[in-house]
Amino acid sequence: MDSRWSLGSAFKVKLRLHYSWIAVVVFMTAAIMTEFSTDYNILQRLILGLLACLLFIIIIILRAFIINIFAVGKGVVVRSSTIFAVASVMDIDETKNYNPAVEVLLAIVGLLANLIIAVILYLAYEVLANTENTMVYVLLQWLAFIFFMLILFDVFPVLPLDGGRILGAFLWKATKKYDLITNILSWAGWITGFGLIVAGIFLIVSTKQWFVGVLLVLPGLILQNSATLERRLVKKQNGDQKQTENSSVSTSAG
Repeated sequence: MDSRWSLGSAFKVKLRLHYSWIAVVVFMTAAIMTEFSTDYNILQRLILGLLACLLFIIIIILRAFIINIFAVGKGVVVRSSTIFAVASVMDIDETKNYNPAVEVLLAIVGLLANLIIAVILYLAYEVLANTENTMVYVLLQWLAFIFFMLILFDVFPVLPLDGGRILGAFLWKATKKYDLITNILSWAGWITGFGLIVAGIFLIVSTKQWFVGVLLVLPGLILQNSATLERRLVKKQNGDQKQTENSSVSTSAG
């Protein structure tokens, strides 16, 4: 069973959402609901929480769309892009116009997109902070905070985060072994995710800090799932290449 939901295609790239978004929506909605005054009833706070989640999802999809445009513009064959809350995992044909320079470019685009989005949201919050639009500016404050946290998280040198893509590009250029580097850094991503989960559970059990604990566990789970998908796509591509080579040999022999 596929753990991804299809969003359709753009520039011949299939866009998919990973099922981990369910947990993100639940946690974000609950967290944002607590930030609003109890002067608002629970239904109003629920609607505002869901609205913030919807805006977050739309912005992340647009970010992935922009990265795909840059990739396709460089002549890279992108079969699909699976969108997670912390990163996008692209199924790329590495044999066609894909090289370390393009990998670095796409990572920089991702990092800059996070920064620009965070700054825009924060400036909008500052403009509205002294007005009576309390609900709007609290939403903007939360979204700006989330994207600033994403910037810090995204520079970790593990896959599929952009920091890992930049490190991987330099190692790929030095070793000429794309598959090996991708496997190593995606395993590093999986281990990092496991560490976040352990740290979050420890905080929940030892200090009863549920919010901070879940704030560590959730990105940890997402990082594990996205790193696993990254590794599986490389394995799948290797299988496809071997099948193509075997078919070519059989045709020549015939």
